Amino acid sequence: MSAADRYFAELQERFAGLAERQRDAIRAAGELGARALVERRPLHIHDTGHLVNHELIARTGGLAAFTALTFGATVERENEWIADTRGAAGSAEDSARALVDWLFLQGTVIAGDVLFLSSVSGTNVLVVELARQARRRGVSVIALTGAEFSAGLAAQHSSGTRLFENADVVLDEEVPRGDAFLTVDGLESAVVPWSGISAAALMWAVTAEIVEGCVRAGLPPTVYTSVNLPGGPEAYARTRADYRELGR
Repeated sequence: MSAADRYFAELQERFAGLAERQRDAIRAAGELGARALVERRPLHIHDTGHLVNHELIARTGGLAAFTALTFGATVERENEWIADTRGAAGSAEDSARALVDWLFLQGTVIAGDVLFLSSVSGTNVLVVELARQARRRGVSVIALTGAEFSAGLAAQHSSGTRLFENADVVLDEEVPRGDAFLTVDGLESAVVPWSGISAAALMWAVTAEIVEGCVRAGLPPTVYTSVNLPGGPEAYARTRADYRELGR
């Protein structure tokens, strides 16, 4: 069996396990998402990984309500004397806390919203701070992370917690230690990461649950069709207009 054949065989096994073990979390996330859309709320996605924002945002068959939450701040230190003599006044966590405070002051994310946070390791100080503040402010947090993998890593946040410990719902990507999962004879390191394809599968499963919940409530959501079909660009523009009017 070739490496590619073994890859697809292991994918099938892993997907079967993911569907079984994450069923309850997928449904819980779907219920939160459907409730948000019924209430005309966006579905925020903040991704520190490699795939989720690109896979979910403005995608055919996807929800117009999925919105990338991106933010940041930088201080240029081009003056060599400043760069050499003046370090940051506070810690990385102080900076993260201030940045997250500023984010919420903008009013983009408010109480009652749903926030999907994606981080494989779940140890990043900023994402943990964001999750903690979001929940304190009445935002529902859905974590997309490798819970078991994360639990074996040292927490970087002063709370001693990781992302999966600061969420209302945890979608566990079931990431193996180190993420890569396929072995190749003659190579010591495993190859091919699992987290990206796992995260995408979980999020599309949640999307299906959200759509079903909205339809059941008699309020079908706005869904993109392919821009590559005849009349695709015009259909995309109509979809955006529909979403602006309906808010779901």
